[in-house]
Amino acid sequence: MTDAMLTAVDANFNRAMEGLRVCEDALRFAAHSPHSVKLKELRHALNSLMKGIPARRLLRARDVEGDSQKFVDLPTERTRDTVPDLVRANIHRAIEAIRCIEEYSKIQGAEDAGLAGRSGAFQKLRFELYDMEKTVILDLGREEKKNVLRNALYAILDSAFVEKSRLEETCLRLIKGGAAVIQLRMKNEPRREIYSAAGDLCRLCHEQGKLFIVNDYPDIAEAVDADGIHLGQDDIPLSVARGILAADRIIGISTHSIEQAVTAAAQRPDYIAIGPIFDTSSKNGDLIRGIGTAVIGKIRNAVDIPLVCIGGITGGNAAEVAAAGCACPAVISYLYKDDRVEENCRTIIDKLR
Repeated sequence: MTDAMLTAVDANFNRAMEGLRVCEDALRFAAHSPHSVKLKELRHALNSLMKGIPARRLLRARDVEGDSQKFVDLPTERTRDTVPDLVRANIHRAIEAIRCIEEYSKIQGAEDAGLAGRSGAFQKLRFELYDMEKTVILDLGREEKKNVLRNALYAILDSAFVEKSRLEETCLRLIKGGAAVIQLRMKNEPRREIYSAAGDLCRLCHEQGKLFIVNDYPDIAEAVDADGIHLGQDDIPLSVARGILAADRIIGISTHSIEQAVTAAAQRPDYIAIGPIFDTSSKNGDLIRGIGTAVIGKIRNAVDIPLVCIGGITGGNAAEVAAAGCACPAVISYLYKDDRVEENCRTIIDKLR
């Protein structure tokens, strides 16, 4: 193997190690993800594979001065929008670099460089990284969605309060008012109509950079590319819903007591909804007594999962809910009061601050 070939091997080895280290540290320190451990193992595995080449021979082949493209970056390489973007770019850098080394290990004369017979090991490492990319990026996407639930307004777009012909218009008004999460709730409607409405609303929410949640139906949520679903106490088990949904979808569960919240937390949902906090009306008009704001703090102490509070929340009591520890109120009827959707959203958000 010529020194020029070894120069390429050395450059790609360094590139792969850099990419893996960036991913490892991003997951460890920025994302607090346990996947950093696996990235560390893969980085050490690559280092071990390269020990067949005498280190001094690699160093002698290194040609930093002669690399005319070392400072050439494309516009897409100069910025990273999010941690997942950073991880995705660097894990691809590592994969591409390992493929280069794998190819050089097949060249006639690779024996004298200590690379012969290792192409299969490099290939195995490369495919492990492909698998890691899928797992890590989807998990990070789910965590990003969960982070939206902090200090945010969770608006429920309910066909019991909004005419079906005005769902899109009202959704846009909720978003303009500052809602960060939109949940579509259409009880007792034909599933085909729910699917159609969910598809249109999901596209609108994503165009506006907002989360879109479907109530009750994981199959519809998955079909329209929603960000997640919300399950009630009588809906299908969370584990079944997880099997239907892609790994980056979030799942919330409704609870109505500390006991239900603790039981729900054991299933590891992405958030728990608790309520009704205040007195509210049922779907058939019956009065449902609220469980009070004191329960919010008790549940926060009992579980380590984002908490969404719902039931009777208005501009008049939202500050009390926030003071009790609720960072994400879910609101229905108050948002549509007097057809002042944008203003009512802003009132709730101001109370959160």
